[in-house]
Amino acid sequence: MISDMLRFAPLAFEGLDDFFTPEPAFSVMRNRLHSYPQINMGVTDKSVEVYMFVPGMDAASLDVSIEKNLLSVSAERKAEESGEEDSMSRRERFSGKFKRVITLPEDVDPDQTEAVYRNGVLHISVAKREDTLPRKIQVNV
Repeated sequence: MISDMLRFAPLAFEGLDDFFTPEPAFSVMRNRLHSYPQINMGVTDKSVEVYMFVPGMDAASLDVSIEKNLLSVSAERKAEESGEEDSMSRRERFSGKFKRVITLPEDVDPDQTEAVYRNGVLHISVAKREDTLPRKIQVNV
């Protein structure tokens, strides 16, 4: 009984670090590291650029969709068959289904979306609507 208490004791204090962490961004960063796949996202004057890191995936298995300014990417990675079940002592590569949903800004045009998969990186570019782009206005004298 005591050995069970010692084994599960760290679980009781798991969220305690978040309480004492002076910067809330640190705990957000820690949670982000457990998400799969990891993403980089940036906004330019003309588009929103999303980079999703999914090495070893088949491009045909990636399902990308946009609905109501939510970019959704889902797929399934099959586990590699090693032949002998007992030969693997540790598996760190993710296998199974995943789905990431990212909220996009209001000014994007879902009809002008491009997705390219190259070298394990899925690059999704969503153009902004023409009516929301900055315009140069000439001042007449």
